[in-house]
Formats: sequence, C-alpha cells, structure tokens
Amino acid sequence: MEHSPHGAQQTRRGLRRRRTLRWRRVRVILAAGLVLGVGAFATIAAWTDTENATGTFGTSVFATESQSAGSPTYAGHPTAPGAALAFNATAMSPGTSFYAWLNIRTTPASTVGGTVTLTGATPSGALAPALQYRAVRMAGPSPGSACDATAFSGSPTFIAGSSSTYLAVTQVPASPVASAIGAAGAQLGFCIEVRVAPGSDNSYQGQAATVTWTFTATSAS
Repeated sequence: MEHSPHGAQQTRRGLRRRRTLRWRRVRVILAAGLVLGVGAFATIAAWTDTENATGTFGTSVFATESQSAGSPTYAGHPTAPGAALAFNATAMSPGTSFYAWLNIRTTPASTVGGTVTLTGATPSGALAPALQYRAVRMAGPSPGSACDATAFSGSPTFIAGSSSTYLAVTQVPASPVASAIGAAGAQLGFCIEVRVAPGSDNSYQGQAATVTWTFTATSAS
C-alpha cells in the first residue's frame, strides 16, 4: 500500500509535536526538581546563637618597711646600709654582748601577707673576724617587746644561732627560718645580739667593723 507525500508530512509533524511535548514535560520536571532541591536545602539550615564569658584580673600588692632605734620612722630600706641598728657598741670587749632591735612591717597598702627571712650578713672592717652574733624573733615589735638578754632566755624563736651557739658575722643559717607576716601593716620584731668572741686576740683592740644584715620578704601569693 502506498502512502501519499502529504500523509508522510503529517506523520513527521506528529512526531515532532510529540517530541516537543515530551521535552516540555522534561523541562517542567527538571524545573520542579530544582525548586524542590532549593526548598529541601533551606529546611536543613539550623538556628544559631552565641554565649560569651569575660574574666577580670588584677595583681596583689606586697611591700615591706623597717624601723630601728636609729631609724625610728618606718620606711623602705632596700639597699645597704639600711636602717641604723643602735647597738651603742663602741667600747666592746670579748664576751660582752650588745643588742639592737629591728621591726619589719608590710605597708598599709599591702593586700597579701608573706614571710620574712634573714638571708644575708655582710661585714667589713678589721674587727669583723672577731665578731659573733645570734638573733631571735621577738613576741612582738619593739618597744612592746624588750630587746636585751631576756629576749634570748626561755624558748624564743631563733632566726640565727641558738641558745648555746653564735654565728660568725659572715654567716647566715644553712636552713633559713621564715617568719610569717600578715598584710596591711602587720609587724614583726627581731632582736640581734653581737659580741666579740671570747678569747679573741689582743690585736683586735682599738679596731672597728660594720655589719649589714639582709632580710628578704616574700609574698604568700
């Protein structure tokens, strides 16, 4: 059976229409997929929020001052010769002791306490090799506590030497004794005893010496 050219053309046009219709449907489906994809992604996103925390910091204050009979006003003495210890020892002889007190306090502005330790003894002068000393922490600062022979009787807290021993003025204890001190003006009193060693040679007559003791204060925090 023969087909006319007109019929063939109609068939081709029909095929083209069906192909065009299918392509339009595909585009609609693709477009719908894209829209659905965007919508699905949007629903995955989460709400967000933040929290912050801030700390504030500051340093403590720790400083000390000292006074003595020769330097009666409290003041800082960070370098030698420091406060003037009033031994009144200008006519010494072997075995005779002389005494001087030293008070140490934290400054009123100190916000923490700490400890005070005898850490150095530095002598000079021809008489120095013959000098001996020992020292105690008194029950309180002078003048409330007396600095004399009675300060070394009983059971005092020795920070140098002991009830029966003296140290050369070139020495400090091998195991330093730390004395606790409070904040904001708390005070400690120390008494130092110095003598010319018994049996010292006559060559030390008429000689002189000076000794500087160093106390180191360390804050508790």
